[in-house]
Amino acid sequence: MRIDFSIDSLKGGGAERVMVTIADALAENHEIRLITFNDDDKYVVSNKVKRIKLHQGSIKNHKLRSIYNLFRFYKKQEPKPDILISFMPTNGLIAIVVGLLLKINVIVSEHINHSFKKKNKKTLFIRKYFYRFADFITVLTSYDVDYYTNMGARVKVMPNPISVPSYSKPLLERNKTILLVGSLDRYHQKGFDSFLPVIAPILKENSDWTLKILGGGETGFAHLKGITEDLGIEENVEFAGFCPNVFEIMQDTQIFALPSRFEGLPMGLMEALSNGMACIAYDCVSGPSELIENQVNGILVENQNAESMQDNLRLLLEDDKLRMALATKAPQSMQKFTLSEIIRKWEALFKELSTD
Repeated sequence: MRIDFSIDSLKGGGAERVMVTIADALAENHEIRLITFNDDDKYVVSNKVKRIKLHQGSIKNHKLRSIYNLFRFYKKQEPKPDILISFMPTNGLIAIVVGLLLKINVIVSEHINHSFKKKNKKTLFIRKYFYRFADFITVLTSYDVDYYTNMGARVKVMPNPISVPSYSKPLLERNKTILLVGSLDRYHQKGFDSFLPVIAPILKENSDWTLKILGGGETGFAHLKGITEDLGIEENVEFAGFCPNVFEIMQDTQIFALPSRFEGLPMGLMEALSNGMACIAYDCVSGPSELIENQVNGILVENQNAESMQDNLRLLLEDDKLRMALATKAPQSMQKFTLSEIIRKWEALFKELSTD
């Protein structure tokens, strides 16, 4: 089967990482191309995936330029793909328009819950008036199914895939580090700005522990760095920048925190659980509650309850047995999200689409 993936760019984000992972896996049995409309590659696809860069053109409007470039590319290509899979609303719009014009099957994959950007008029317009023309919309959790179904879309739940290592370094042999992962420029969504005042007194009380933040973004870095200086914890916080080998860092880190205000199905948390970390997360809408069973494989904290987050963080730092118990249970809880399981779900969706 010929399958194309399209996304704005391969910058350092969770959706981009998921697309590369799925494309690489499907390339074992299908002809796969990955199409982008902007530069800024942070991820590299396997040599079995053909990269197509449609970055050129004099049309100033990005959406119109991308639609034109994709349409022109397909007009020159024979045969066209059997399926075009696009991630996120704006790219979904591009794929749907071109798919309708050229009779190409289109799947749009959402990677955040629908309540995020609910007031964004462009996103609402695309979802309300265009998603019904896609062959399928995939969502990360059941939380979103009714929302898109009510808009006339055909919806399938398609979680993010995760690789569960066969070996995890013993927790207490790892560095005494608390890890945050995410784009610094999205610090409000990720809750990094509100998390720093929560953890500041804990770091001052436990000088042998460090907070490490993985993620790029110059604007966010300047803002968050300023907060650490105001709180007097700049020596206790490491901004490590964008890191493609996050698994290696997780295997040498004890605690993962997810202070997000909203999520889809958070890849960072899934990766931390699969790498045997002791995880703590706000029970935000949506995602963490579908991954963490409280006090079994992690800790769920009432959404944005800063006092409770602080109390539970202190408990995690002080109680070695609790950290060990949570970290031991974490990898097994991720087995249902393994790459092989998610690829099986994608293959079933392709089969359903081909028999329509």
